[in-house]
Amino acid sequence: MNSSRLLVLWLLPLLLANCASQPAETSAGAAAVAPAAPPGIDEAPRVETPIPDESVRPLLEAEFALRARDFEHGLTLLADQALILRDPALARRALRLAEFVNDADRATAMAIRLADLDPADGAAAASASGWLSRTGNPLLALHYARLAASLGVQVNVASNLSGYEQLKPETQKAIAQSIGDLAAQWPEDDQIAIAASLLARLQNNPARAAALLDPVLNRDPENIRAIMLWTQLQLDQSAADPFQRLADTLRRFPQNQELRLQYARLLGSEGDYNAARTQFALLLEQEPDNPELLTTAALLDFELQHLDDAQEKFDHLIELEERLNEAHYYRGRIAAMRDQYPEAISAFGAVGPSREFSDAKSRAAQILVDTGFASDIKAFFAAQRQLYPTAAEQLFLLEADALKDWTGESLRAYDRGLTAFPHSFSLLYGRAMAHEAAGAFEEMERDLRSILAQDPDHAATLNALGYTLTNHTERFEEAAKLIERALELSPGDPAILDSLGWVYYKLGHFEVSESLLRRAHVAFPDPEVAAHLGEVLWIQGRQIEARDIWKDGLSRVPEHPIILEAVGRLGADLP
Repeated sequence: MNSSRLLVLWLLPLLLANCASQPAETSAGAAAVAPAAPPGIDEAPRVETPIPDESVRPLLEAEFALRARDFEHGLTLLADQALILRDPALARRALRLAEFVNDADRATAMAIRLADLDPADGAAAASASGWLSRTGNPLLALHYARLAASLGVQVNVASNLSGYEQLKPETQKAIAQSIGDLAAQWPEDDQIAIAASLLARLQNNPARAAALLDPVLNRDPENIRAIMLWTQLQLDQSAADPFQRLADTLRRFPQNQELRLQYARLLGSEGDYNAARTQFALLLEQEPDNPELLTTAALLDFELQHLDDAQEKFDHLIELEERLNEAHYYRGRIAAMRDQYPEAISAFGAVGPSREFSDAKSRAAQILVDTGFASDIKAFFAAQRQLYPTAAEQLFLLEADALKDWTGESLRAYDRGLTAFPHSFSLLYGRAMAHEAAGAFEEMERDLRSILAQDPDHAATLNALGYTLTNHTERFEEAAKLIERALELSPGDPAILDSLGWVYYKLGHFEVSESLLRRAHVAFPDPEVAAHLGEVLWIQGRQIEARDIWKDGLSRVPEHPIILEAVGRLGADLP
């Protein structure tokens, strides 16, 4: 035997370790060795199952990739070999790895491969069913659910009804037939019964849905999914007390935390926030350090204006070092509501990159705008960029916006940002808008063209430049070409339709202009669009219709300057 084959025989048991649900299973590449014989009995001969020569290198490479934590490459090699070698242990290892890295496509393929290689493995069939359901193949998932049920393993069959109402009628029929067959063959399987009940609900047959759930609840009165589906059926039918069964079950089984959590969430989704708050208080008595419970309970307290209770919970999250960004954000909002401005700024400043990040910094900046000076805002954002360097570009944008009430400061903030990020589209575009607000249209055009030099097909910039040229120059033909290109890149965008309609008006193409502006107004009835459409109608002699459009725009935004400017310029007094 050559040295590479000997090396494989040493490494492959490591490669396949911790993957088999049946430890005695033999790998396709490892020597099958009988257990040591008792004293006095001849030892059984060792049987070697050779690896095909072409599989030696990829299996070795997979092992080294996994040891180097290159899971993607290791998984690719293992999955390929699992499809070549008829080895359940190898397929199982590849499946576990695919699940670990959350590669749904490979997990699905490996689960199917394992179920086919080991037809007696009910867990493999259940895994194949689950992954097929998650990846949108309900009919094949139900096939493997049947295999799992025949081997005594339960599967969440109801997951195959996700999106049922959007499926084609023939697919719905096939799924319904398959679930019906499963329910008839395994009437005692609670998961199948729940799926059949959910199917009946989706088919608008609540009586059958309830009848299918009754046996499940008799067998397992704490079955959370069955109780929640029962409650949903009661809500569907506007029952007088849809939560009665759920509440009764909780009184009988008060320690069932999962059921209470679902009850609390359902109460919240139905808008009964005080009742939900009560349930979360009971949950926290059992698990006072549970970050998920603390966060939801704190948010309920905040929404219901129980600020002391909310603050206590958010402070506890901070002590636990859990959900820190969310906790600091709401801690800042509570402090701001109490006019505790230094505490609010500190809390908002502690929010790191997250979904709360931008709003937290904006709220801190607004406090500084209201109570401080431009220098305070600049110092705050400079410190934030030191703390969160990966968010520096976004922080320059927020700083520039916060400084817009100080003459020249916003532009200087953009300049500082563009020194650090000279090719930033966001900063160039922001500075262009700041130049426009200052009446510096040449500088605005220069910044917009800097963006287009990097990306000639940047639709928003093409539109902005074309609209600017329309409003502030006589270069209407050039503007029209820019906006037409923007519309090609972003068909149907109401802002671009408005711009194109407006430049066509300037060119005297009134009918085309009106058509475009009407499309824009239907899609986005913004007062600026109304101003343009009204002017086009007015210039065509349709004054009554123009006034109606303008009045509608002013009803949305009273004293809108663009509408009022057009009305005044055209001498169109509004009644």
